[in-house]
Amino acid sequence: MNLPTKITITRIALIPIIVVCFCLESIYDWMFILTGALYIIASVTDFVDGFIARRYKMVTTLGKFLDPIADKILVVAGLVIGMVSNDYRLNIPFLISICSIIILAREFIISLFRTIAASKNIVLAADKLGKAKTMSTMISLCALMWIPFAGVAGRVFWWIAIVFLCIATVITVVSGINYILKNKRVLSEEKTKEEIIKEEEIEFPDEKCIEALELCFNDKTYSLSYIQKKLNLSYIRAFKICFWMEVRDLVKIENNKKVLSCTLEDINILKSKKEEFDKKNNKE
Repeated sequence: MNLPTKITITRIALIPIIVVCFCLESIYDWMFILTGALYIIASVTDFVDGFIARRYKMVTTLGKFLDPIADKILVVAGLVIGMVSNDYRLNIPFLISICSIIILAREFIISLFRTIAASKNIVLAADKLGKAKTMSTMISLCALMWIPFAGVAGRVFWWIAIVFLCIATVITVVSGINYILKNKRVLSEEKTKEEIIKEEEIEFPDEKCIEALELCFNDKTYSLSYIQKKLNLSYIRAFKICFWMEVRDLVKIENNKKVLSCTLEDINILKSKKEEFDKKNNKE
């Protein structure tokens, strides 16, 4: 277990302590200071573990699994505290409740959207608006914890909590809609290239088809002469392979130039298909 993962686990461990501290505020008035301090520490670790993981290339599967879970639990805990304490902190009826429902609904919708994308082998890039939403939400919730301060300090935190909560809610709606529209292919009924390759019965015109495909993929280049030269093939064999690639939609045109448009997943599926094809032919 590396350092970023340990920091993430620490963030998760802090959440029940934050909740307990909040519950004790009804007995000890000063406890809100500890609640707020711990929430700020937990929020800061969200950015620290991500920075360390990316900066020092310490990204792990466990970290990828735990980090979003920790973030969501921390935000939910903050929103619940906000809803419970709404009457005596913000004094704006239903504001936190409405904003909380919108923010949580967005999280559920996007999580489901990503699950559908994963089932279709579609990789979704992180949305910059999503990061802005997380940051503004954290700032709002951190300020919310400190509102009980008396005098000017309490009013300053009140305004920070209100302004950033409203900003976070607007960004939540905009980023959610933008994320889905930008990746609307996830909801499309059209089959992906991987699904088509898996379902089709594919024939291979030459033994070197997969080798040529891997060569072009690894060297990031594609041309008949290149394949002919590198694999020491005749013009006819190289032509058949190139024709096969283009018919299989593994090649596209970019800037008036033919380039390979397949993924490593495509190649692995085609390898399996080639083995099936060879076994079938040998039996016959």
